[in-house]
Amino acid sequence: MSHIPIPKEPLKLGLIGAGNRSRNHYCKVFEFLAPWIEVVAVCDPVKDNCDTAANMLNVKAYYDIHQLVKDKPMEAALVVTPIPSHHSISVYLSSHGIHNMSETTWCSTIGQAQEMIQTACKNNVIVRVAENFFRVSIDRFAQKLRDSEYIGRIHRIFSYNDHTGYHNNSRWIAFARSHPLWVQSIEHTMPTVSFYSTPQRLHESENLRARYFGFPDNLLVADSASNIKGFLGRQSRPGHTEWQGECGTLVHRPELTELRYCSQARRHQKGDSLSKGGGKADQVYPVEKEMAEDGQWIRTYCQTEDSVIEYINPHQLNSEKQNPIADHITDFALAVRGLRPSEFDEEDAIMSLMMEVGAKESAINEGKRITFPLKDETEADARTRNSLKREYGVDPMDVEAMLATSYPKP
Repeated sequence: MSHIPIPKEPLKLGLIGAGNRSRNHYCKVFEFLAPWIEVVAVCDPVKDNCDTAANMLNVKAYYDIHQLVKDKPMEAALVVTPIPSHHSISVYLSSHGIHNMSETTWCSTIGQAQEMIQTACKNNVIVRVAENFFRVSIDRFAQKLRDSEYIGRIHRIFSYNDHTGYHNNSRWIAFARSHPLWVQSIEHTMPTVSFYSTPQRLHESENLRARYFGFPDNLLVADSASNIKGFLGRQSRPGHTEWQGECGTLVHRPELTELRYCSQARRHQKGDSLSKGGGKADQVYPVEKEMAEDGQWIRTYCQTEDSVIEYINPHQLNSEKQNPIADHITDFALAVRGLRPSEFDEEDAIMSLMMEVGAKESAINEGKRITFPLKDETEADARTRNSLKREYGVDPMDVEAMLATSYPKP
């Protein structure tokens, strides 16, 4: 961890939202993150949840965000609340000079994202999204493979049932280190037998999303999913993803991760039949995780004939799921302290949302190519805004009205 800068003083942080994700994931990481952050308060209108999290962290509990901001024991806030609440909380915090990072999806509409950025800029605060999917082991390894050019330039990513949506959009931005130029998308809905995936969630149909994103430097991403939970016997997450390079492929699926390489000799082999011809991946290497005895993920690596391609985990927490959380929290703290630029900033955050809105807009228009960045409100974005207004009975851009709205979740 020596290469991660440590601030002179940890960032004083307020935790807003004390639901399951906060208590079961974030609260278990904070002690490890003591050199970078100090949680000083928890805020949630659900008293039992708030008290539980506050007791876990031995900090003061607040049940009203207005009182929290009035007391202002913190410099920054981590917002782990339902998506429809993110915009109002972020704008309210920023308007009072409080840096803030919200869980994904960052917010619901592009108009909300724009106001979050504008308010943060006006008040000279950092605003970020707690995106961690591009920080998991396979994506970190893929980034190292990209930099090594071992399989040449990677010009295409094919992903089926890995996730899709905002998280995957962020993955592709992080891999490309640039923003997409366009998207084309189709959707297909089919009826299925009725079933409950949870006591409250009834399924009677299944929706397939197939999205194609064009990035600079001839990178194409084909991203599709229909049922990432694996219901009805479908391929479950992490599905099947390939990073396709000029002379090989990184393949990732639940039972196998390997690097397939076509050697110089095999490329020029003519052979006397299709099976003996050139172009086959004749060197195949497993991509492995090195784990410590106590369960810590140390690194993800591939030993090839020529070298080792590896990503060394800078955090090494006991749970692999906690490492990406530690990654984005330290990234936020260092950005606030001015010690390191963010790996994924507010412009990346709004582009992930634009990719989602653009894909929906393309599907509405039978696969029409939509160019980025989006300039005006699309029909897809307007549908989301109107849906929020119908559900909550207030304008979703009305900060105080949305702050007063209840979002019941365990």
